[in-house]
Amino acid sequence: MGLPLYFLGFLGLYNPVLAIYNIDLTFLFSVNISKVMAKMGAAGGMSLTTSYRIKFARAGGTNDAITMMCDEAQLPNVQAATAQMSGRYLGEGPFQYPHTRLFTDVSLGFLCDAQLTQLKYFQVWYDEIFGANNQHVIKDKATVEEMHGTGTPNRFRTNRLNYPANYTATTYITKVEQRATDVPSITYMLEGSYPYAIDAVPLSYGSSQITRVNVNFHYVRHSLIYSNGMGGLTGAETQVFND
Repeated sequence: MGLPLYFLGFLGLYNPVLAIYNIDLTFLFSVNISKVMAKMGAAGGMSLTTSYRIKFARAGGTNDAITMMCDEAQLPNVQAATAQMSGRYLGEGPFQYPHTRLFTDVSLGFLCDAQLTQLKYFQVWYDEIFGANNQHVIKDKATVEEMHGTGTPNRFRTNRLNYPANYTATTYITKVEQRATDVPSITYMLEGSYPYAIDAVPLSYGSSQITRVNVNFHYVRHSLIYSNGMGGLTGAETQVFND
């Protein structure tokens, strides 16, 4: 038993004019789908969240042990701080005008190998902020007993804040699409970035899981690089939405 015509009309699937002239709706839908597929194909298909690349413009920042182990990233948001203005025109309500660009922090997640290389890398970078790298103890092929038997550093030690030029770096987050080779579409350059927080790494008995570390970055501002590698753009990057 079919659905009532008034119900189909409510859903937009029945029109008396189409019924009178016996117009085939299947043809109309197929034409629309063809147009959508053509638009998608012209821009290289749809973008997938599972393909991206990162890089840190500092020592070790291009090492595969760091860049390829990033299993969670994000493209930074954009936001403007606004203030309120009233009385511009008679009868107009309050007007919100932008006055400052805001750049929020970015979080990156990394899978850790058995040596916790990823955690150590960002811990060293973080310690550079406070000049604490020379206070670490390094043991070669130590046992657990040797690690636990190490004494604590001098309790009267001091930490001296470093200059930003010595610990900040540019972080690159590039969205790519996987074809025969990785094709980039956009790159965010996070200028003056540094890890201000390394989240706690949970450890527990039970089902085994890969150890992960999440690192949060502050940065001064970000710049953008647009790529037309898919051939989907027909003009300048500011005209990407033009027909």
